[in-house]
Amino acid sequence: MSEYQYYEFAALDHALDRRQQSELRAISTRALITPTGFVNTYERGDLKADPRRLVERYFDAFLYLANWGTHRLMLRYRPRRWTRTSLHSTAWVTRRRCGPAAST
Repeated sequence: MSEYQYYEFAALDHALDRRQQSELRAISTRALITPTGFVNTYERGDLKADPRRLVERYFDAFLYLANWGTHRLMLRYRPRRWTRTSLHSTAWVTRRRCGPAAST
């Protein structure tokens, strides 16, 4: 069975400057790197950086998918940019199981 991993990072409220993009290029020579994101797939090997550290330093969101069923979503929360009212009115999380064990 072959391996497949998908990594995507997004900068939602700011753009990465050239220096930051260059620092990310040092992590991966194959990644698609733009002022607002970093996307890479792996069929052998793995990302040569800690996703949590990348989110802390550069990005606001992270998505990871692997063909063996692992899924990860990470969002950076910046308290000074959100008020309790704005969080209450705009943020929600829905989790739904699919498949035979799904319940409604």
